[in-house]
Amino acid sequence: MQEQPRENQDDNQGRTLQKHWLSRITKEEKAHRDIRARMKKVYKVWKDDLANEDQLYVPLWWSVVQVQHTGVYSSQPVPDVRPRNETQNPVFKSASRVIERALSYCVDDQSFDDNMHRAVDEYLALGLGTIRVKVDSTIVNEWTGEVNLSGARMMRESIKDQTLSWEFVPYDRFGWEPCQNWKHCDFIYFRHPMDQAACKQRFGRRIRGSKKEIEHRGSDEEWRKGTVDIYEIWDRKAKKVLFFAKGEPEPIEVIDDPLSLAKFYPCPRPMMTNPHSHSLEPQPDYDFIEPYDTEINRLQERRMSLLEQLKAVSMHDKSMPELAELFEMEDGESKPVDKLLARLGEGGTLENLMMFPALAEKIEVIGQITEQIQFVKAQVDEILGIADIVRGVTSAAETATAQEIKGRWVGLRLTPKRDLVQYTVREMFRIMSQVLAKIFTDENLARMTQMEIPQETLQILRDDLMMQFVVDVETESTVAKDEFRERETRQSMMAAVGEYASSVLPMVQQGYLPAGVSSSILQAALQPYTKYSRELDEELNTLQQTTQQLQDLTQQGQQKDQQIQDLTGQMQQWQQVATVMQQQATEAKSAKEKAEAQLKKIQTLKVAAETDKIRSEIGQPADPVDPMDRLKAAAEIDETQSKTALNKAKAIETLRPDPQPKTVN
Repeated sequence: MQEQPRENQDDNQGRTLQKHWLSRITKEEKAHRDIRARMKKVYKVWKDDLANEDQLYVPLWWSVVQVQHTGVYSSQPVPDVRPRNETQNPVFKSASRVIERALSYCVDDQSFDDNMHRAVDEYLALGLGTIRVKVDSTIVNEWTGEVNLSGARMMRESIKDQTLSWEFVPYDRFGWEPCQNWKHCDFIYFRHPMDQAACKQRFGRRIRGSKKEIEHRGSDEEWRKGTVDIYEIWDRKAKKVLFFAKGEPEPIEVIDDPLSLAKFYPCPRPMMTNPHSHSLEPQPDYDFIEPYDTEINRLQERRMSLLEQLKAVSMHDKSMPELAELFEMEDGESKPVDKLLARLGEGGTLENLMMFPALAEKIEVIGQITEQIQFVKAQVDEILGIADIVRGVTSAAETATAQEIKGRWVGLRLTPKRDLVQYTVREMFRIMSQVLAKIFTDENLARMTQMEIPQETLQILRDDLMMQFVVDVETESTVAKDEFRERETRQSMMAAVGEYASSVLPMVQQGYLPAGVSSSILQAALQPYTKYSRELDEELNTLQQTTQQLQDLTQQGQQKDQQIQDLTGQMQQWQQVATVMQQQATEAKSAKEKAEAQLKKIQTLKVAAETDKIRSEIGQPADPVDPMDRLKAAAEIDETQSKTALNKAKAIETLRPDPQPKTVN
């Protein structure tokens, strides 16, 4: 038997794969047709996109979604990456810091928050909210510096810029395998309506659409004309991503595991409300309040109709045309009417000439309808767990305790939805962290984090198993912060620390309680508050756990105290020595000054004596008493004493020590 060419084998495999996925997609669309049809109807109610004959008078469902949205997601998520167990390992801490900085760099974009808000809106309104991670890389051709045998330059592809983003997926563009739970879902797909220009740019050629799509081009959705549905299928079993169009003979493109994620899918499990027990299918909350919404709109329609009938109209006698101008007169204006009394007749009144419609009954009915509308809205709030305290409405008769109970009850009712939203954000961060570690280049990571990443840290990040065990990616609260409650929380934390210091520490010092137990007590008491400060969490993990460690610290403290006391004594001794030396220096300075003055006096006497001697030599009479010998002897004695005192003062000043000793650490 002749073997088929390789091209024919590939064509047969491609056609078989196309037929296989066409069958699976068709089954999925048939299985979820009713769900999507129901979501489409609820979407029209939510967006007030109903036909004219089904006019929406009260946007009840839109209001409910807005209130719940604020309670489950109201602030942009902030990544919090920490080592899972060994928090003091420097390599693990470095890896956590790299991932956290990279996530913060990516999330610092308004598109992240906008896409998450849209996903939460559809989750609350329609029962299905999906968001995915998208990676965009700029690939360029670079010269390797070599040439081939023909002399042409050898080029290679290299990755330049890389971006990571979130993308909201509308409810009608996401599909999943019909199954009982997410664990058994073996494929998902994202449907992309693309025109031929986009297809040519993405796939390099035109894509043929199915017959149904061609017929759909004549609909009123102008933007869909000429578009083709491209299915991006993620096959978890085969670890492949296929791009598929129903009008093509084979898959457009097949890619092997592009992101290398631990759970393969580029998105966490979609947010679903009221999933069925035997199938992974959501059910909107609107199904439970639709009769009330219908009733409210009917009541509001009747109320508006009655309001239209409340008009200041009347009918009057044709013989008195002046009465028609009665309702056009200004306030306080009076208009004369010719022979009014005669025309009214004896005992006649204006009511006899005019007829007014009965409005009192209609006003009463309007009041009753308004009360009924409020009653129905209260029923809706009770069913969905939206108390008036959430909307900021309260009564003066209610106590603070009653308001707190109502707020806490609403929080409990919204907790499952809030937890699911936070779980989705946390899983998105974990998917992003895996993409950053596996897909992004070292240069792009360094550029995003502004860090010099050690090689050991990069090895941990590139290792899937180590990444799962080392780094724990969480997210801070995505709910609006209550500043009053946070202040109370911090005050209670300080009170707990004060109580611990006054009651537990004395027991440890007296030996009644082991140090490890006391550290565990403090960690347990402060554990709810560690989310406010990473430094607090890290310091709690470094608490001393044994009595011996505490004794060593106490002994070290006592040694330091003894060193301080010794240094204080030495300082006092040196201060006393410095005082004595200062006194001696003062006395020496005084003696020096006295000796210098005496020396000047002696020098003056010498000059006088020399003058008398000169006079005698030139024949002038000298003093009657010749004191030369006496003055010379006294001058020599005084000069010797002055020089001795001066030398002594200089010696004392030279020998004076530094009174400040060296400090001891």
